[in-house]
Amino acid sequence: MFAASTYKEIEDIERRTENLEIVVILFVRPTNPDAMNIIREFEYLHYNSARYCSIFAVGYTDDFGKAADQTYKKVDAALDGSWYFSTKAFVEFKDRLQKRIRWEYSGENEILILQNNPGSPHPLNFNNYVAINVNSGIREGYIDSFQRFMESLIRCSKSQSTVKEVVRDLRKERLSLKGIISQALDDCKKVPLPVKKIIKDRLFYRCANSI
Repeated sequence: MFAASTYKEIEDIERRTENLEIVVILFVRPTNPDAMNIIREFEYLHYNSARYCSIFAVGYTDDFGKAADQTYKKVDAALDGSWYFSTKAFVEFKDRLQKRIRWEYSGENEILILQNNPGSPHPLNFNNYVAINVNSGIREGYIDSFQRFMESLIRCSKSQSTVKEVVRDLRKERLSLKGIISQALDDCKKVPLPVKKIIKDRLFYRCANSI
């Protein structure tokens, strides 16, 4: 779990990652409904995700020096150390990413899931990304909570990583993001709807080839 004020910060971290893994980008503004319930999970997500996936919180920093910028405000949450949020940094990141890929931020608590590109000059691979609107998913009853969805997502990414290590599939270039997310949804869904039906709701689930 990392604070990410800029797109470059994510790229710099992923350039140092040698293993194929999923990358989770959180768009969670402190003023959004239920955002603080998510922010309070940051420390747990940091330790729980370990080396199986990288999770980034957009617009945040835990660097006291960087937080001297007046656009950063301290986040009032029980976190390991002091975290700060900048609406300006959040908007700049969002705008840059919207120009980079065919995606538009929903304005609510949102999760963007993609994979990295180890060894590549472009360390992030958006070819098969998926965007999940957390608020919409909870409203529609697709998921119980952000916490349960993330627990399932991390567990599924760990499972896939472990299998890869066992078979030594070092030549694999793409992860089955749809498979990982479908399994995570199946594990945490609140209502007994088939996952295939849930992912047809474009207010909740959007992917690279459907936007």
